[in-house]
Amino acid sequence: MSIQNVLICIPVLLIGGTEIQTLNLVNVFVEAGYRVTVCCYYEYDAAMVLQMKQTGAEVILMELKRSDGLWHLFKKLRVLLRQMNPDIIHVQYIAPGLLPIIAARLAGIKTIFATVHQPGRVYGWKEKVFLRIAARLCTAFFCNSKAVEKSWFGDSQIFNPEKIDKKRKHFTIYNGVDVDRIERIVKEADSDRIRESLNIRNKKVVGVVGRLRGEKGQAVLLKAMVDVIKTFPDTVLLVVGDGPDRQHLEQMAIQLGINDNILWLGQRKQQEVFELYSIMYVVAVPSIFEGFGLTAAEAMAAGVPVIASAVDGLMEVIEDGVNGYLVPVDDSKKLSIALINVLSKKQKSVDIANKGKEHIKNNFSIDKFAVSMTTAYQSFVS
Repeated sequence: MSIQNVLICIPVLLIGGTEIQTLNLVNVFVEAGYRVTVCCYYEYDAAMVLQMKQTGAEVILMELKRSDGLWHLFKKLRVLLRQMNPDIIHVQYIAPGLLPIIAARLAGIKTIFATVHQPGRVYGWKEKVFLRIAARLCTAFFCNSKAVEKSWFGDSQIFNPEKIDKKRKHFTIYNGVDVDRIERIVKEADSDRIRESLNIRNKKVVGVVGRLRGEKGQAVLLKAMVDVIKTFPDTVLLVVGDGPDRQHLEQMAIQLGINDNILWLGQRKQQEVFELYSIMYVVAVPSIFEGFGLTAAEAMAAGVPVIASAVDGLMEVIEDGVNGYLVPVDDSKKLSIALINVLSKKQKSVDIANKGKEHIKNNFSIDKFAVSMTTAYQSFVS
């Protein structure tokens, strides 16, 4: 059988959960023997592009301007797809997700997959109509959690590599976490050096990782930290990430009187994030909505107890009180109570963290993700 060409299409290649999962997807198919090309329409981060290339994939940067409109994007994609004529196209369904799927159909590509990463409950009826049309045009349509699939389609079914339902058009395939790599990086991290470099040698460390944007809920966490710091004045919050809300959040921290207990670390490379987990007592994931919860899963794999919002895919990653903690969404009071509880009960937190790591290893490993994706490709390819 000849080597098959896979084209993965994505609007942006910045630093975020969807891009990390795209990187995992690329790795899976390069290692499985496919010839993989990644096509980015708009903005990109040079570091993420480099990581894509280091897998052995080719990367096409179209560098289009959003101001040129969707019709311009559609025409450019259609020409590109006809020229490349890939055997398989996989669309990361982020707006404008439907357009590349239509362009692929008109270019005569027979096998089209797509993955949606955000829950439909935060979108309107038009977006739901467009996505369902897209699913009909696809060979198969994937969602990264049951909550996401149900929110778009009304029901959900985890893809079973051993019993494939070819009559069904949409499935849940959970994101994968490279547990072995995370464990290795955390184990090898020099936590004393990291603490010294940040000047937090004897501090209790709370961490939050993610783009600084409203739906990630950092504002909820800042309010919660007021009570945490009153209880444990030696606590420091590490804010890892950057984004459009950074200035607003920094001003909010000043107004709350807690800015002296916060380190704004900005965007960090993935390895640096994993190293930082080695000094964190607890990681907060206070998202307003969350398709899967990659940060939560990675922190759990690193052996850190996680407190997250009881929303969407996070409720599938965490079982409250068993392998992590769930608190009501947008509830800073309940979040502060949970944080104080974790910081107060060291042995209980260690037990929770160990169960969390085992849970991720058993249910959300990169190996399980790879088996599901490669089996889906092999089963549905025309």
